[in-house]
Amino acid sequence: MDLWRHDFWGTRLEHAGSHQSWRPLCVLSFRLNYFWSGLNPKSYHVVNVILHSLVTLCLTLLVQPIIRRRWIRWIVSLAFAVHPIHCEAVASIVGRAELGAALHTLVALLAYRAHLKARGRRRSRYQANKEAASNTKEDRRQQQEEEEEEKGDEERQRIGKKRKRIESLMESTTRAHRNPFENRQSLLSLFIRRVTICCCWSHPLKKIQYRVTSLTSASNNLHKRDQQQQRRHHQPDDQHDHHHQQKEDGDEFARKRWRSNDKKKTKKDEPLKKGFGCCCVYLWTSLTAAASAILWKETGMVAIPLCAVMELTQHFQVGSTRRQLPSNRQSSDRSNRHLVQQERCENKKTMAYGNLTLLGAVWAGQLGLRMYMLGGESTTALPWFAAADNPVSRDASLLTRTLTFLHLPAFNFGLLLWPAWLSFDWSMDSISPVTRFNDPRNVATFFFYAGLAALLTKTLNQFKERGGCRKHSKLIVTALSFLVLPFLPASNLFFYVGFVVAERVLYMPSIGFCLLLGAGLEKTMDLTQSKKCGPTKRDKFIRLMLTTCFGATLILWSVRTFQRNGDWSSEEQLYRSGIPINPAKAYGNLAAILAREHRQAEAEHAYRQALAHRPNMAETHFNLALLLQSQGRHQEASSSYLQSIHYRPNLAAAYLNLGLLLSKQQGQHEQAVHWLSACSQLDGSGVRDPQAHRHSQIQALVSWGQLELARGHPETSIQLYKQAIRRTPTNLQQVQLVYHSLAEAYQSVGNYLESERWFKAAVDQVQESNSRQQQQANTRQQYNKRTMKTASSGSDGLQTSRSDQVAAHLTYARFLAKNASRHDEAEQLFRQAQLMAPTDPAVYMLTGQFLLEASRPREAAEFFVRAAHLAPADFEAVFNAATTLREVKELDRAELFYRKAVQLRPDDVTVYRNLGALLHVKGQWREAEDNYQLALRLVPNDRVTLTNLNRLHQLVAGRSKSQQQPNVGVNNNSSPLTPQQATATTES
Repeated sequence: MDLWRHDFWGTRLEHAGSHQSWRPLCVLSFRLNYFWSGLNPKSYHVVNVILHSLVTLCLTLLVQPIIRRRWIRWIVSLAFAVHPIHCEAVASIVGRAELGAALHTLVALLAYRAHLKARGRRRSRYQANKEAASNTKEDRRQQQEEEEEEKGDEERQRIGKKRKRIESLMESTTRAHRNPFENRQSLLSLFIRRVTICCCWSHPLKKIQYRVTSLTSASNNLHKRDQQQQRRHHQPDDQHDHHHQQKEDGDEFARKRWRSNDKKKTKKDEPLKKGFGCCCVYLWTSLTAAASAILWKETGMVAIPLCAVMELTQHFQVGSTRRQLPSNRQSSDRSNRHLVQQERCENKKTMAYGNLTLLGAVWAGQLGLRMYMLGGESTTALPWFAAADNPVSRDASLLTRTLTFLHLPAFNFGLLLWPAWLSFDWSMDSISPVTRFNDPRNVATFFFYAGLAALLTKTLNQFKERGGCRKHSKLIVTALSFLVLPFLPASNLFFYVGFVVAERVLYMPSIGFCLLLGAGLEKTMDLTQSKKCGPTKRDKFIRLMLTTCFGATLILWSVRTFQRNGDWSSEEQLYRSGIPINPAKAYGNLAAILAREHRQAEAEHAYRQALAHRPNMAETHFNLALLLQSQGRHQEASSSYLQSIHYRPNLAAAYLNLGLLLSKQQGQHEQAVHWLSACSQLDGSGVRDPQAHRHSQIQALVSWGQLELARGHPETSIQLYKQAIRRTPTNLQQVQLVYHSLAEAYQSVGNYLESERWFKAAVDQVQESNSRQQQQANTRQQYNKRTMKTASSGSDGLQTSRSDQVAAHLTYARFLAKNASRHDEAEQLFRQAQLMAPTDPAVYMLTGQFLLEASRPREAAEFFVRAAHLAPADFEAVFNAATTLREVKELDRAELFYRKAVQLRPDDVTVYRNLGALLHVKGQWREAEDNYQLALRLVPNDRVTLTNLNRLHQLVAGRSKSQQQPNVGVNNNSSPLTPQQATATTES
């Protein structure tokens, strides 16, 4: 449920520093992507590419009925697919919000168009049934009498014709009987005529004959009716009425003959019910897709207005209200026909206005929900952005703001037309404001709005002249709607946004741009197509040039898209490509990447360049201070920290780092306390990252408490630690830090019960966190099929939580180890830590120290050896293993570890001294003397080394007199091994 309470960047919506970018479906797609493949970036890019392909497919289906030529439809789709302006939306993972909103908008439009078609078919069937049922009973009775009279006349005529035919057949048959051998074919002719006489009176053949006669009559009458309509304006009124009466008399037989069959074969209710169901399904599909589009991004709110535009263009389409009635259902009276057409028009208006009302209600609900989520409980709150994001919005001059914001749509249209200059960021001073009327950019602004006005005026004039909206006008209206409506929320006309220009927001307006290109190409082809004598050479040349230009444009756009994708292949390349457009932002981001890669000289140069272009960037000053501090240039780092605080007074991290830097310098204790105290008292409203702000404040309280504890004020430190706990630490590591610091403070005042309580609370917090993460891992394994790489990423998260738990156990165990009566509990905690982290050398190091202090050196030696095997490059582990093995008289193994320690630290005098003493004891006097000399070379006046070397010389001189082993380094005064030297204390 946190999807509905947080914005796109993870900040709670009610917080003052939230961007108010409420996009729950986009965040949900990221979570599903994470469950599918973890943090593998390829899968996120694959999903974006799939979404872009689906949007292109939906666009192809959308333009199919409004663009006649197929190759123009393909050009429009290809132009949208390869346009370079889409690189940010597709190549950038966060651009998925644009893709999802565009996809749901197009799906809503396709479903609404299907709803309009189904509604038109249902309306036609409804009107036809209504017209058939509108005849009165008197008309039906009169019609039945006429039918009976006509049937009687027809029957009498048919019987008369049959009689004449049979009489002629009987006469010829009689002649054949009189002289059967007069002709060779007389007998065969007699047989055939007999069969014909019998078949003429059979019922099936009679029915076939009548139906053939009626169909022939109906087709002849239809042909006559077409000829009469063509000659109607040449005939006088009385003659026209005479032909009209003949036409009705000719069609009456076919109409009456088939009326009963139509009633038997069709049912009126089933098609209407089926059509109503289809209309509802398509309509609710469209409304659902439009409502979910806003859950991807704010631009999705244009889906409902675009559906309304489609409804209006369909309602005012030319010929939509002039359909002819079926030939067997038309009224014989012109006035009745006019009333039927008028009733149809009224029904169509009612349906259109009903749909528009429904769309308006849904859109109002959409807008109300978005405004409510925008401000939490307040529906008037708007997001707050820094002045650097959109400097023109903070300009005091109304003229500057008006001219600049009017110019920005023209500038965006220029990016769509010729995307040669692209950048990842257009904030700050990337576009200089328009401050005067004589600025040349105002000319481009004028021509842009004049072109839009001319196109719109021409479309409206065509609408008035033709009495409706034709297909080409419908294409232009759709293109202008896509071009203008999605751009309005980002135009700064209604409210200010956090950018000057953003390429990602042009994803949906580019649909309208591509449709305009298709409309222009379609119109040009229509103008160059002659209806009488075919296209001329000039027309063919224009077509060829136009096709060539469009093909070359598509090729250039494809090449530019390929180049731009190369810029998005790495962060360094992306930021370098943005230096010509926005040098301050690009240099600052590039410096952060270089510093992360330990290219400190290049990073410092980039930071200096960014500050040279824009000196008031607080984050750049802060990052430069971090770089200088890592190089040991503390004075310059302090100056940069002060600059960042000057330009952003609520930057808590700068206060914290400055206080920590001053706390390490002598005589700066009061200044350190001042900055740490100021950090803890900062107001967090309006900050961009409230979680990081609170983290810095809690860290400042802990550091302040540590300073007070070092000065001998444990009570003050305890109060500071409790204040940090009340502010709710942001992560598990900070929880452990606060709890351990509070436990140590209680321990310093002798309150061991409270100290133990907080140590144990740290262990409990880690166990709870570990259980939650384990449950999440089990859920992922249960509902998702994970790949091996994804499973390893999940195990890394559990390993991190396990390391925190191990650190809490070790700290608590070391606290219990100080009490001799609780050594068993401490040892149990050490054993649990070994089970949780069997490959962590720190666990074995601390366990070995505990056993050594408990006078169990042989067990301690094995733990030190284990730690040395797990961390062969750790000097402390190797040296402690060698020293402990020497104490338990395992001299050969001790010599091996001492030699490893020499390789790790060849400039450490303690290693040579102890190795020489070990060789001295083993009787390898020459090697022992060499190690003593190496130790004296490092420290010439080392007393312990000189004493052992003199003993060695005396032993060598008296070797022939005595064979006893000298006592070398066995007492505390002369031995190079003391308990402090034998073991190394390490912090967990």
